[in-house]
Amino acid sequence: MALSRRPLSLLLTGLLAATGLCTTLDAHAADGIRIVESVPTGTIYGEPGMPRAREVWLEMLHNAKKSVDIAAFYIAEKKGEALSGVLDALEERSRAGVQVRLLVEPSFLHDTQPVLDRFKAFPNIHIEILPTDHLTGGILHAKYMIVDRDVTFIGSQNWDWRALDHNHELGAEITDARFAESMEGAFEELWALGGGKLLAKEQYLTAAPPAVPPTTESDPISFEQDGAKVLAFPAFSPPSMLPRWYTAEQPALENLIHQARHDLRIQVMTLSAIRQYGPPGYWPEIDTAIRDAAARGVNVKIIVADWALHQPMQAYLKSLAVLPHITVKFSTVPMAKEGFIPYARVEHAKYAIADDDAFMIGTGNWEWSYFNNTVDASLFVHGTKLTGTMLSIFDRDWNGPYVTTLSPATQYQPAHNH
Repeated sequence: MALSRRPLSLLLTGLLAATGLCTTLDAHAADGIRIVESVPTGTIYGEPGMPRAREVWLEMLHNAKKSVDIAAFYIAEKKGEALSGVLDALEERSRAGVQVRLLVEPSFLHDTQPVLDRFKAFPNIHIEILPTDHLTGGILHAKYMIVDRDVTFIGSQNWDWRALDHNHELGAEITDARFAESMEGAFEELWALGGGKLLAKEQYLTAAPPAVPPTTESDPISFEQDGAKVLAFPAFSPPSMLPRWYTAEQPALENLIHQARHDLRIQVMTLSAIRQYGPPGYWPEIDTAIRDAAARGVNVKIIVADWALHQPMQAYLKSLAVLPHITVKFSTVPMAKEGFIPYARVEHAKYAIADDDAFMIGTGNWEWSYFNNTVDASLFVHGTKLTGTMLSIFDRDWNGPYVTTLSPATQYQPAHNH
């Protein structure tokens, strides 16, 4: 895909009059996007009035009439914790005749298998395991859900009890049939591969678009929300596993960064241009885009998790922090009152904001493998009011008590996560 450096507002000129297909669920009066936050218990994280992932997932499932399709890195339940009610709701909807499809990653089956064994008793719950390692050398890392081919959830939240109550996470619920159909198209390709339908690469890369025009960067959905125009589209990784008429994540993210005129805000668990997985070497595209933004005077603010302080990632982050116009902070989430929880209490959100009118929310970290051999997905949005909500979330973290400014002269110990 050719990289354009034009601002998204210019790339989408002439598309503002386009409208997405509109179908309505009982709980939704019109097409729209809701930003959804997960907040660690016992902290002051969380924008006031922001819906939480568990409640949104339960609402989506409650309103499901025909189908629920889920792509999940893994599923980890702890009885009595927040995810249990969500899994119960899946069972209840399957009993009501709703067809549920779960696509999961094989490398975490030690966590997922107990839930899969439980679901085998329900004939309307169908399960496939995507052999991503054999297909691309990566993993299925995406976290999204599509209900009735009309409502979609995309976000950093894994299907894990810890993600709902012990991590800081960010996602979005998108109510739009055309957007959902595009997500379904991607899901169907992965479902077929998970079912052993090993398509030739040429078959799925050149597959004909669906009857409903796919939602892409050049042809986004468009609707009015709270009196303001909104444009949105999904993007996917890796490009080697999807038809060419889908938007690939990495070039879409590059475009978002290149469009920033005065401010660029990034919050992601890990960020590095040094390849940790896959062939060793330097991954230049996103790194160059960030440095180019700073060089043209854009004020760049970056928050990573304290899990990102291992080497060589810490050295890479310091190479950004020494530049004019770039400030890097790392977040340390306080321990839960229950004590240490393995693989939890972390800044796990993955999003970026350009100026005050565009943002993306993703499921992958910002490293080479997440864009090139791992299955991930993102939501890209152009709209000032929704971007204002994103800015409030970022600023609350940036100015909050849990972040530390990364000093290039200081050696930091990475956090222990297990």
